[in-house]
Amino acid sequence: MKRGFPLISGIACVLALAAGAQARPTAAGPSAEVVVTFSSPPLSRAHAPRRVAADRIAREQARFERALGAALPSARVRWRYRIVLNGVAVVVPLRAVAGLRLLPGVRHVEAGATYGASRDTVAAGRAGLGWAPGLENQGAGMKIGIIDDGVDQRHPFFNPAGYAMPPGFPRGQRAYTTAKVIVARAFPPPGSAYANAGKPFDAGRSSHGTHVAGIAAGNAGTVATGGRRLSGVAPRAYIGNYKALTVPTDAGVGLDGNAAEIVAAIEAAVADGMDVINLSIGEPEVEPSRDLVALALDGAADAGVVPVVAAGNDFGEFGRGSLASPGSAAKAITVAAVTSGEPAGSNIVADFSSSGPTTLSLRLKPDVSAPGVGILSSVPGGWQSISGTSMASPHVAGAAALLRERHPDWSVAQLKAALISTGDTTLVAPGEAATPLRGGGGVIDLLRADRPLVLAAPASLSLGLVRSGTTTAAAAELEDAGGGPGEWAVAVEALATPAGTSLSVPATVAAPGRLELSATVAGDGAEGDATGFVELTRGSDVRRIPYWFRVTRPALQLATARRLETPGTYAGSTKGRAATVSTYRYPEVPAGAGVTATLAGPEQVFRLTLEAPVANFGVVITQRARGVRVEPRVVAAGDENRLTGYAALPLNLNPYLAQFGDPVPAAGAVRPLAGTYDVVFDSATRAGAGAFRFRFWIDDTTPPAARLERARVRRGTALRVRLADAGSGVDPSTLTARIDGARVEVPISGGVARIATASLAPGRHRLRLQVSDYQESRNTESVPPILPNTRVLTAAFVVLR
Repeated sequence: MKRGFPLISGIACVLALAAGAQARPTAAGPSAEVVVTFSSPPLSRAHAPRRVAADRIAREQARFERALGAALPSARVRWRYRIVLNGVAVVVPLRAVAGLRLLPGVRHVEAGATYGASRDTVAAGRAGLGWAPGLENQGAGMKIGIIDDGVDQRHPFFNPAGYAMPPGFPRGQRAYTTAKVIVARAFPPPGSAYANAGKPFDAGRSSHGTHVAGIAAGNAGTVATGGRRLSGVAPRAYIGNYKALTVPTDAGVGLDGNAAEIVAAIEAAVADGMDVINLSIGEPEVEPSRDLVALALDGAADAGVVPVVAAGNDFGEFGRGSLASPGSAAKAITVAAVTSGEPAGSNIVADFSSSGPTTLSLRLKPDVSAPGVGILSSVPGGWQSISGTSMASPHVAGAAALLRERHPDWSVAQLKAALISTGDTTLVAPGEAATPLRGGGGVIDLLRADRPLVLAAPASLSLGLVRSGTTTAAAAELEDAGGGPGEWAVAVEALATPAGTSLSVPATVAAPGRLELSATVAGDGAEGDATGFVELTRGSDVRRIPYWFRVTRPALQLATARRLETPGTYAGSTKGRAATVSTYRYPEVPAGAGVTATLAGPEQVFRLTLEAPVANFGVVITQRARGVRVEPRVVAAGDENRLTGYAALPLNLNPYLAQFGDPVPAAGAVRPLAGTYDVVFDSATRAGAGAFRFRFWIDDTTPPAARLERARVRRGTALRVRLADAGSGVDPSTLTARIDGARVEVPISGGVARIATASLAPGRHRLRLQVSDYQESRNTESVPPILPNTRVLTAAFVVLR
């Protein structure tokens, strides 16, 4: 996964409306691109006849656009969605965004996340891009859409010799297409200054997409580095190039893409008739109902296109609950990475491969596993071995194309079920089986997936969080996939079961038929994950249905919780309080990962209620008594098992800051829904308990103010810059300054930064000062533009003799 996290736009400015006045956005101020969705379902989910549904969508969108034009003539529609979403992406003044909700037919207005390629590490080793015996050179006629940073259509891995352009193609920018790469489209955001943003390929920036495309569908027998012959998994499939990552970053982390453009690429891929789409991209999960890309992927699945997504590469840093968006999409096939291990032929889950459950939606992911370590494939101008779930995902995309070719009548859900139920066992270490939270159903096996016998719906069973003292159940409908009717023996292969939890399944089940899994947790049942497989056996045939739930016993002491009514400064103390919680999740950070994993000290809880969704909220500890080591966490009301995602952790999550990965005494939520939340202050030990003060903010979407007090100073007198921030407060650790391009030390005290001038020659100089607030440490890449809560002050000043 790239060096970054989910992106959420913090559009918190509201349009001031006089009582009874018509909603009329104003044209002043900076602009923003947002996605507006409407009430009717998209074509992929419409129950009415297609023409009737299409007419309804067209009327809704036209009505909105007429109202938008009348209210705000400067607004423009950037993208229209009909298939995977019913909505439009519009560019409007930032201060007018809230007013859009009052225009006719509007259901939601969302500022989408920004995604980057799922950044991976270059590996020295190499692994084959093999396929199942008996399926060589298959995939003919299938179309795989690569939604990424561009594909080099001239690479020898995509040699068009022997291909015929299918009817209706090429599409997009024809100069970048061939008889192999039959679509070439780019989706630049509005106002992009990147010269090649509108081109489907950039020789200097399209390595990731070219590598991914080769794994999925590179031509069989292509000679690579060292004379080695390679093949993609579906070597005769066509490739569609959808360059949706078109935003260069200043931090050297490659190209990013905004949700509006990625959704436009998904929409185009579906409209172009792609059979499979691959997205080796990711950011930490955003709130599921506001995750435009994940929702669009579900829409693509409903339209019959198989969405395959990388799981992410965050396990080492964030442990369980690190699985990324849009791999969190319910209907996508989400892929973990494995490598070969001991004993020979075993599949070991890569140590970086992200783990389920999904952070906020608590879904059982990943779905399957595939090779993702040291994968040799195409890059512009040559070949390279790279590791990551980005490399595992196109293995499965290619496999899905092969299955789609052989089983054109299968739905996306059926194809997904075939891959999950027939997977090979994965390990986390020699002799230690990986749970479905790490490896899903296992490493895909195309021969078995080609003949699954029975298909389960759903293909995995997730019960989420289960309270002690309860009984809950989940069920799957079994259908015949050819050769499957009859009685199957049923057993539970439990890989983890907390004490006091019992699972029950029937001894046998008839297919077609209904299979039920029941879980009973005693009143004193222990907390922990219950996970494994429900095994169906008939003779030598075995099919597996992964399951997961977590037994929870929320223990936060809420009777003495204090209310946070308004933003401002508060005081608290954990001394003498009960120590009831030691672990917060999800994510559930492992020991040594940069965040305190176990907080065994006493807690103090502060509660707040949001009446409506906001851009963000958070707290930062501003003062601690001597020896006090309290840290903040933010959870959904009353449940330490429901962290508000990565933003709830006291770590600088912003990859565009030099402080990325450093501890910071702040925690919060980005783009939270209305509801009740608890801010918990805790410590690793009782010895760290005590008094503290903290700052609480809501809707901080502006950077700090920075003002040069005097532009003329005598040599030896400090140059003074006054800093202030009315929201989350100035983060002094982010303060950097350069004079005439040279870095200088800048102490800050009492809201004033003082820059020494004793070493400066008399005359004119130039200052560049950069400083962020504490909300910036929560933003990651989720709040476009890059570093929205950071101020850069440039000013000329004169040093007098």
